[in-house]
Amino acid sequence: MKCLWRQYVTVFPAMFLCLMLAACSGDSPWRYSPGAAEQPVGLAATAENGQISLTWPAAANASAYTIYYATSPGVSKSNGNKAATVVSTSYIQSGLTNNTTYYFVITAVNSGSESAESNEVSAVPALSGAFVQGDLEGAWNFNILVSGAGAGWMRGKCVVDSAGAVTFSSFRNSAGETVPPADLFRSLFLNTTGEIHDANSGLQGIMATNRKFIVANAAPGGTNHKLVILQKQIPGVIFTNAGDIQGFGSSGGGGRRFVYNQISSGPGEEWEFAAGQMGRDQKVQYSAFTAPSNPVKPADKASIINISEDGMVTESLAGALPQPTVVIDSGVMSADKSVIIGTATDTSGARPRYILRIYQLVNTIASDPNTFSPADLEGTYGFHLLKSSSTPLTASGTITINASGAAGYSSFADSDGNVLLPAGFNLAVNADGSLSNAADPTFFGKLSYFKEMLVMSNTDTSGVSSLSIALKR
Repeated sequence: MKCLWRQYVTVFPAMFLCLMLAACSGDSPWRYSPGAAEQPVGLAATAENGQISLTWPAAANASAYTIYYATSPGVSKSNGNKAATVVSTSYIQSGLTNNTTYYFVITAVNSGSESAESNEVSAVPALSGAFVQGDLEGAWNFNILVSGAGAGWMRGKCVVDSAGAVTFSSFRNSAGETVPPADLFRSLFLNTTGEIHDANSGLQGIMATNRKFIVANAAPGGTNHKLVILQKQIPGVIFTNAGDIQGFGSSGGGGRRFVYNQISSGPGEEWEFAAGQMGRDQKVQYSAFTAPSNPVKPADKASIINISEDGMVTESLAGALPQPTVVIDSGVMSADKSVIIGTATDTSGARPRYILRIYQLVNTIASDPNTFSPADLEGTYGFHLLKSSSTPLTASGTITINASGAAGYSSFADSDGNVLLPAGFNLAVNADGSLSNAADPTFFGKLSYFKEMLVMSNTDTSGVSSLSIALKR
């Protein structure tokens, strides 16, 4: 009996060690288990030109969702094409063949399980055909840059009813005002070719074929010229930092890369172009940063970007030096999660300068297979342009681009009444969708992720900066 205490001292540590080793194994009852991922329900599909949008409610115990598709019904985990695994509750499958039926299911996944397949949905991508007034109906976010004597920005939300009447649910401008001016668009009308106008404000614009994006110009009274962008809010689309802003890590393709074009009004009007990425920490790193004034490139991780569930984006300073002269304190991500439009005021100079910035994402999912080639440029585009200066100019028209990148104007009109067609030009596109023009070193642009929009900026022969947005027709 005298040796019992020695046996306990020997046995207890051994038992504790065994339990600890078991806890490190995959079968440990002590290891945290999230539980089985619940089968998703409520999957819905919407067909568009060359793509299909999917949305679904969140499933219990899901940390991500895997999308499977096929061109025949009965798609499953075993026989379907695996499109992607995403953490958000929406996804857009692009690169599809029009007039072909596609079938989709999704599964919920977590660290320990993958659920059974959701309900199956199908849709047929196709050219959208003629526009109708009803395409305007719904809630829209808007961002506006004003150039001229009344330089500034405007942003907010509005609702357009079935008759085209506009009701503003929120409004703010760079002067801090919260009531929209009387000459802001109040009644919008859409014709069958996608052209939009408002007789009261002088607004003229075009709608994208996906019916979710509008670009327009307005020059009421010929003094202040506006570049107007509206993005439609789509019910059921939820945004998250993890799913829509954060980078993917070394095993998922690296950072979430972007390109942005920017135009400013007020003192020192100029364009700005940048390329970079957002990391897993949501902090920004730049690989390219240029403007006519040759600004200093901000330090890596000098700013951080966040997004709310409703798609509102904020950028804030993160401490590294040198810091950017301006961050986008308010922006909005598009429903297809590939574009962010934002406005801000640059107070770094003696007088404020006003900014409109258009971010376009290069990769939207981990190890994104999407690439760009000159052939993606081919098509006819309607465009709207703003030249920002003390005597601003707006213009609109039509550009046709062939598969080699040769671009020519088939129509053109500016706010000074000039209708003479500008000279053609040649575009090159790299694998990230960035655009260049060998004949114009001031030209910088980007082809959108879904290949339906061009954003371009440059300096004209008189030294005036411009930004144009072209939508494929």
